[in-house]
Amino acid sequence: MRKSIVLSVLLLSFAAGLGWAQFWKNYTDTDRRATAEAYWLAGSQYLKIGQPEVGGAFKAMAKEIDPSLDPNAISDQALPSAAELLAQGRTTEITAGAAGIPTRAVSSFFLRFLGALVDKDPAAIAGFLDGSVYLTRLPAEVTRSDAQAAMTDFFKSVPLTDLRPSQIYNLDSIVVTRDPPVAQAAWGEAYTLTINAAADYSQYVSFWDMTQQFFVRRVSGNWYVFGYGPTTPPLDWAPQKTEPPAAEQAPAAAAESDAGSSITQSFTSCVSALLKKDAEGAIAHMSQSIHFLRMRQSVTRDELRTTLQGYFDTADFKNAVASDVLNLDSVFVEPAASPVDGVTGDVYMLNVQSRMDLSTGIPFWSSYQRYYFIQEAGNWVIFAIL
Repeated sequence: MRKSIVLSVLLLSFAAGLGWAQFWKNYTDTDRRATAEAYWLAGSQYLKIGQPEVGGAFKAMAKEIDPSLDPNAISDQALPSAAELLAQGRTTEITAGAAGIPTRAVSSFFLRFLGALVDKDPAAIAGFLDGSVYLTRLPAEVTRSDAQAAMTDFFKSVPLTDLRPSQIYNLDSIVVTRDPPVAQAAWGEAYTLTINAAADYSQYVSFWDMTQQFFVRRVSGNWYVFGYGPTTPPLDWAPQKTEPPAAEQAPAAAAESDAGSSITQSFTSCVSALLKKDAEGAIAHMSQSIHFLRMRQSVTRDELRTTLQGYFDTADFKNAVASDVLNLDSVFVEPAASPVDGVTGDVYMLNVQSRMDLSTGIPFWSSYQRYYFIQEAGNWVIFAIL
């Protein structure tokens, strides 16, 4: 059975609770573990490059795929490019497909490209393209900058709002094949990704087909789309050159581990205080100013204390403890970019899944929660909640 690592797409389907998201249900234990590890490593890299929502959801999906996953036991972490494998499409595949074809790496690259399309982010889309792309149906060569400008206009006219990736493409139809030797001689390590469209946008895009081919190649260890259309680009054509992204420098693992333990302890203490209706104890683990990102509001600790006391008057937590209301096995902490301007110092993000709905008693409660921490007076405290 062909299996693709569905990256940014699965993030969206997880949030929406789609039934097809449990694509791994018929996997063997070995395949399930490998897939979960791939998601975890991809999440780590996204967090390092300042994309906390994507990284957090990948890691949540990793735990969903394999609840017993131990991140410290992932052997690929010892490889120089392990974390970059799925986030940047590096050379070492978790598992190569038939005849050594890196199906997972190419598929994950395309699905991140699709994620940028759903996010309506022209700059991110352009980053997946080679220096130029050959559109074989037209035929014409399009540069990165031209493609970015075209996508900006496209998003102004096409109703993509609230669409899921699976509504644009049939994600189970992905097939990756190695390009023939003559193509490899022209463009280097090159592959063709074929996928069936689930929606018809031909009224907006003249070269949109219901079965599409993307020509992908690896340049200096990074993947790029260099062609699109029903036929192969001309062999005497070459994409314009593009600079590979700068290498990311991973933070010290020991420091991350120490911070993660302290942050997890601070978080569980905060939740325990909330369940005891101890507003003072809860806000002791929060910054002087707390930003509720989903509600686009900011409050002081004093204001939050008053709000919580009001909620506690009617809330009934039924003597619950933290492990009753949260899946503590799903907790993970990683460095993150600050979602709030003006924050200095290291920022970490704690992600967790809830077991119970306590939104009637705790206003910022949700099924999938994200807390941002900074250090104040030597203590890790919450300054933003999503």
